Amino acid sequence: MRRIFMILLCCTLFLGCMQSKNIDEYAYVLNIGVEQGTTMPYLVTVLVSVPGGTEDTKVENVVITAEARSFSEACETLNASYPGRLSFARASLLAIGEDLAKDGAQTAFLDFAFGKPDLWPNLRTVVVKPPIRCVFEGWITEADPSLRKIKTAVGDLSDESGTTADIGYSTYVEAISDKRFDAMLTYAGVNEYGSETDLVGGEAYPHVGGSLLTESVLKTSTSGSAVFDGDRMAGVLDGRHTMETLMVTDAFRKGELRFTLADGSMLDATVYRMRAPKIRLKNGEATVELFLEADIFEPADSSADRDQLKSFLKNRLETELSAIFSALQSVNSDAMGFGRYRAKQFKTVSDWEACDWKAEYRSLKAVFSVTIMLSHDPERE
Repeated sequence: MRRIFMILLCCTLFLGCMQSKNIDEYAYVLNIGVEQGTTMPYLVTVLVSVPGGTEDTKVENVVITAEARSFSEACETLNASYPGRLSFARASLLAIGEDLAKDGAQTAFLDFAFGKPDLWPNLRTVVVKPPIRCVFEGWITEADPSLRKIKTAVGDLSDESGTTADIGYSTYVEAISDKRFDAMLTYAGVNEYGSETDLVGGEAYPHVGGSLLTESVLKTSTSGSAVFDGDRMAGVLDGRHTMETLMVTDAFRKGELRFTLADGSMLDATVYRMRAPKIRLKNGEATVELFLEADIFEPADSSADRDQLKSFLKNRLETELSAIFSALQSVNSDAMGFGRYRAKQFKTVSDWEACDWKAEYRSLKAVFSVTIMLSHDPERE
């Protein structure tokens, strides 16, 4: 009996090996993009990494597209048109075309797509100025064949400069479904296409929408954010205004700001979060207290003393935060997340769901107070 069992076991293992696929037969999808199609509702674009199999384990990155009526149909078409078998197990970035996002037309497609077991539900999610093919191709360089830098660039920008919002697909879905806040997604675009108009306007800043004012090997830049009203994209914030919005949401860690002083000289400041913001909602008014620390780098010929600089930074930040709130409120986007605090005032989920928060939000007043500590000594140079 034991001998028969061993024979059956060996046969099972042998058949399993016969049916298994060699790892080289797979091509790995790293980025997934969806935008409006021409002949069908959706144009699906994927950036595929193909193991080269050489001693240096080089990879080839290619971009392929398919128009389809659904994610499943797009996968079938892409697999049929590509020699290798596509695997989504390593996908790390989801790009939503601005054309779809402005209409909220991406929601039905993405809800279906993420029912698939091989898609990670927390893909880093960005909004892209179409065509997505050009954006993905702009990230391909010989200097970074595995796209390691691209995979981490959004997170690094969020942590080190605060000029972009780093959230995953599951957080984006949460923003749509429970209305406690509206999503802010990183905005990306091909440099040569120029920039989107910032919601706030005002003084120009190097990080405007999806375009960085810099020369680079990469033809695609990532900065600023697309802000939403529910599942519809409501507008774009540049890198500076994204940074200041993140200060209110407590997602900010540090960033660099430049200001023009009264005498025309420039003041550079590296700003750090000291502790979590304190936010209260009462009688239709939100009071926001921010606690920041700043290293300042002022011109040698500046006539301002430390107290004047502290007062200047406080007033400018409070003014800019008020302007950003007004701009967001005008497009019905609660990207600062005041709904989170309103929701805490209800005893049950059903009571909160019955509340018309967006109606309240449209008439909400917000007052910003910034406490800032200067940690750099202008005399120490």
